Amino acid sequence: MGRQQSLAVSATAALLFLLSSSSTQAFQPAPSLSSHHHHHPLASTVAGNEETVQVVTSPITGSETNIKYPTQRGSEVDSRKIINYNTKNDDENNNASPLLALRLSHILFASKELATQTLDKLTAAEWNFEQMATSVSNCAETREEGGSVGWLNLSENFNDTTNIISNDDNEEKNPNEHLDLILPPSARQYIIDTPSKPGDILMMESNRGVHLVQVVDVMVDVRKLSYIKARNTKKKKKKKQQQLMEGEGTGVKVYSNDMELGEQKVGGTSRQGTKLAGIMGGALLEQSEEEVAKLGLTYKIETMGCQMNSADSERIEGQLMSLGIRPLIDDERNNSDEEEVTTTTTENNGGLFQETKTIRKSKKKKPDIIILNTCSIRDHAEQKVYSYLGPHAKRKRDGEDVTIVVAGCVAQQEGQSLLRRVPEIDLVMGPQYANRIGDLLEDVANGNQVVATEASHIMEDSTKPRRQSSVCAWVNVIYGCNERCTYCIVPTTRGVEQSRPVESIVDEVSELVNQGFKEVTLLGQNIDAYGRDMIPKRKFSDLLKIVGSVPGLERLRFVTSHPRYMSLGVVDAVADTPTACEYFHIPFQSGSNSVLKAMGRGHTREKFLHIVDRVRQRLPDAAITADVIVGFPGETEQDFLDTLDIMEKVKFDTVNTAAYSPRPNTPAADWDNQLSEEVKQDRLHRINELVLQHATERRARMMDRVVEVLVEERNVKVPTQVMGRTTHGYIVYFDGDIDELRGELVNVKIDRCEKFYLAGKRTDEPVQ
Repeated sequence: MGRQQSLAVSATAALLFLLSSSSTQAFQPAPSLSSHHHHHPLASTVAGNEETVQVVTSPITGSETNIKYPTQRGSEVDSRKIINYNTKNDDENNNASPLLALRLSHILFASKELATQTLDKLTAAEWNFEQMATSVSNCAETREEGGSVGWLNLSENFNDTTNIISNDDNEEKNPNEHLDLILPPSARQYIIDTPSKPGDILMMESNRGVHLVQVVDVMVDVRKLSYIKARNTKKKKKKKQQQLMEGEGTGVKVYSNDMELGEQKVGGTSRQGTKLAGIMGGALLEQSEEEVAKLGLTYKIETMGCQMNSADSERIEGQLMSLGIRPLIDDERNNSDEEEVTTTTTENNGGLFQETKTIRKSKKKKPDIIILNTCSIRDHAEQKVYSYLGPHAKRKRDGEDVTIVVAGCVAQQEGQSLLRRVPEIDLVMGPQYANRIGDLLEDVANGNQVVATEASHIMEDSTKPRRQSSVCAWVNVIYGCNERCTYCIVPTTRGVEQSRPVESIVDEVSELVNQGFKEVTLLGQNIDAYGRDMIPKRKFSDLLKIVGSVPGLERLRFVTSHPRYMSLGVVDAVADTPTACEYFHIPFQSGSNSVLKAMGRGHTREKFLHIVDRVRQRLPDAAITADVIVGFPGETEQDFLDTLDIMEKVKFDTVNTAAYSPRPNTPAADWDNQLSEEVKQDRLHRINELVLQHATERRARMMDRVVEVLVEERNVKVPTQVMGRTTHGYIVYFDGDIDELRGELVNVKIDRCEKFYLAGKRTDEPVQ
């Protein structure tokens, strides 16, 4: 019997044993891929010429050009080059695919039945692909490597850039040379023709057997993801660069590929942008974070809007911190209003007249990089952005060295028009570029204004988010939204749905637990749609069970659910998973079926109430919260009363309410049946009264009960108290030392119930 045949027999026997076994403990839920086989998307990059290629996205690479920022509106602003990150290309490359290669793993089976059963287990995340490949694959070439195939070449450009592949993998210069022994040409063509992304698993048949192929990673060509709209010639650019490199007006260390590390050019005055341009040179990658930090570049980020924006801000901060750029700490010294006074005297007309000029400058330190992460949901969102940016734009016009970044949904919505309103802005970036801010700032450092709002494939981060809490953490599981609600701009600003691989999510949660985090909230604009964009499709209920079983995790939450997609299986998963909190956020938006239809919600009031009934049946004590819009175009008084009827039937713990406001580029904004502001505000007032009534009633049932509280922070109003939350999401205050109790689970007996919080005392009594 040959080696391949004996492998097939032993592998099949092993698989049959696993499938027939009542226990799958030998295969823990979705452990991490080994570092030896898994090539991280940000592992390495080749840069320095026009043939730049990246694995998904690149870190900051060497910059040869340092150009000052404009100091005022007008021609100097217009002379800056604007870079639009776009999937469009120039004419000759317009039809070219940006994909260079796919990194694959592989399991070979003798029969389709065994492959199908294994695929079901992998899809449900009960088994791990790498471990299965090692245990049951019939492929002698990849079995010992955990199924690792290497890179499948999709482009002739790939062969010239193979040195970006991690050396750990010991792959050949041309990874396609050995693929004939693993995947026949027909199977490879099927993989190429099937749009897929990391985490997808494809099944195909060939004369060798049945193949399960997992897409582990993708490699794209940066040139195919962007086009450059130049407003200044290379000659101008070179001249400005030469001026900066000669040290004219710089005042800080300038590092560049053309200079040895440590060479210093010092001038008399500070130019805008030179500080950022200085440290973003090619030598940056050769320095430690500590060395970069000595240069003193700081940032400040302001976040508006929802939890998704909060998570994006953490990712942005993680990128900046990984580059050695530090947050500006608003400590007591920095908040001082003390002024620095400088007096200069000049003589005119032969000394007959003297003119004395006094300049007062605050000693309060200001950040070098200002980032505003914006939200477009509420009315007047754009005006709020312009109002916030005003003082910082003035700083730049006054000659201060500051970089202004507008991120988030308003940035995505407005795009380049923001530059027309506020030409001092350096970078406009949509939510999908949160993990690419380093690359974008490099372009800013090169003297460009950058607009990055084109749809982009969101890849895994190599840098870790800078968490705002040490107890609770956000974890994105799906980005974007495919819905087309007629009032909502989110699909336009956040793009299409992109689910993360189960393994990647579990890796992140496991690492958070190891760092001491006790609670994780899974995030998604439409979280119940998780997995429907994957091959094969996955279920959010399965993901809940897998993440909930991560050892050491105390609590698991998730937001936001859509009644159209929320299955009863999700309710059951919460009820059956001990770590899952008894908390559901299910925006129903309206209680009227006619309004729901006009909104394009895709569900009825009956469907929503059916979900609520299941929650009350399985988890009678669970908290249910929601979002509601009143005053939608065409909403009648009866429609509004139907919404109040839903409120009375459910008695929500909390409801986020809003009067309808037209959002740009949404269908409902153009309808003729808009309601008057007076009617909208009247209905908002009436529904808010009911919200307060129900919130009070729901919390009143906690009186004299003992609840488990996860301590998060100090009570900012009463320093001797701490603040935590119950599994229902209720805020609880009680006396305690935050240094002792932060991150601890404490039993508290409630003796005070308010509309939106509880208070009590620590107790040894068991939870009731």
